Amino acid sequence: MTKLLDGIVAFGSVLLLAVTLIGAGFAVVAIPDAATATLSRAFSGCDQPNTPFTADELASMAIAGKHYTFDDNDREKLDAAIAEANAAAEAGGRATASTRESAACNLPADAISHLDDVYRVASMAKPALAIVAVLCIAGLAHVAVRIGRRALGRTLIAGGGLVLAAFCALGAWAAIDFDGLFAAFHSLFFQAGTWTFPYDSLLITLYPTAFWMGIGGIWLAVTCIASIICIIVGRLLRSETE
Repeated sequence: MTKLLDGIVAFGSVLLLAVTLIGAGFAVVAIPDAATATLSRAFSGCDQPNTPFTADELASMAIAGKHYTFDDNDREKLDAAIAEANAAAEAGGRATASTRESAACNLPADAISHLDDVYRVASMAKPALAIVAVLCIAGLAHVAVRIGRRALGRTLIAGGGLVLAAFCALGAWAAIDFDGLFAAFHSLFFQAGTWTFPYDSLLITLYPTAFWMGIGGIWLAVTCIASIICIIVGRLLRSETE
């Protein structure tokens, strides 16, 4: 019975570790502003040569949108950032007061509704991933203490390898058909038609396809590096006990 329990814990720890590694990549792109700021300055407005906003104004709004979506869901702060960018564009002669309410210069109700949908998903994902991480640590500790360091090594190798295999498949899909992967990912969490917007809308200007490819690349890189570290540590643990 004890061996059965240990086996279940070891198997569960592999799955928990895999989810934790994926969650680590998500945390890097979703919690700090660095990824959003860097990618926004590089890609926001890249498909919209006629946007009235400068790179700094677009980055300011993109970061405000990220805060609204993943952090505080504070509509006043988001509206203030958009209003400030519009005021700067008007002062610079790049826009007029009459364009301020257009979809190219503001976020209409359907765009805000989608950001609210993302916020609800993120609000559930963040504590869930934190719980998974805690359970993962507990599971790995159980494996190390009750089964042994060699078993811990096997668990780390299996968890890291599982994630690398999954992300290699997703990476290949993204390289071949990023739009298809993007659509499939959204269909898991959002109703059809609620996350598509005109190409010249402010939401798409702030977060174009290139921006999301960058986010995906950072997520992929962080998760793969963490997975490789797990595999290396796992191999060292196995070699110490052989």
